[in-house]
Amino acid sequence: MNIVIIGPGTDPRRWGTYFVNRAESDGHTVHKFSYRLNENTSAEDVEKNFEEFLHTIDRVDLFFYNSMGGFYPGNPSEYVTGHTVEYNSWIQGIMINGAIPHMMSTKVLDKMDESCSMAFFTSGGSYFIERDNYLDLAGYFGTKGVMNQLMVALAHNNDKKATSCCFSPHFPYEDPEMANKVMSSLYDRILNLTKEDNGKILQCFPPNANIHYFEGRNL
Repeated sequence: MNIVIIGPGTDPRRWGTYFVNRAESDGHTVHKFSYRLNENTSAEDVEKNFEEFLHTIDRVDLFFYNSMGGFYPGNPSEYVTGHTVEYNSWIQGIMINGAIPHMMSTKVLDKMDESCSMAFFTSGGSYFIERDNYLDLAGYFGTKGVMNQLMVALAHNNDKKATSCCFSPHFPYEDPEMANKVMSSLYDRILNLTKEDNGKILQCFPPNANIHYFEGRNL
């Protein structure tokens, strides 16, 4: 399988690098791409670099967007009277969880057909509105919600009929054995996506680490 991963990371104890190492050891070809948006790197720069990165890749069987961002606003103090909103931080979250994966998806489609897949990593808080925890993470969960909608739109509108889905896991990194169980379950599933997964959110939580659809199925 020819895999493109965005955000491979560097820590083998964490998901991105775990996935890369295991896929390569299983004989898959993994193309790794990383980026950062800051005062020196614009979205247009990322697009140009990504186009150059894709130029030598003939086919993409799996496009896996694993980048994280959108952490503002994410603190109780950012919702009180007189708080000065950081517009650029909001924009960065939308770019990382919406605009950049949108751009990358439409470009990798040129290397795909109906047997190929796109997978995005979302978070439960982006669709579990009635909850009693993490009630200050509007930026992260809100922009991950944008990613959910992007995934659904790609699932039903991409011209190559490639499968598009989101994974929503919890990695208990404080418990390495359980984290490894979750990562192993995710690895097996992401490499075996089917048309049934198109437009769906696939959840994976401890302690069983079973892959199951979000009960709402389609958003």
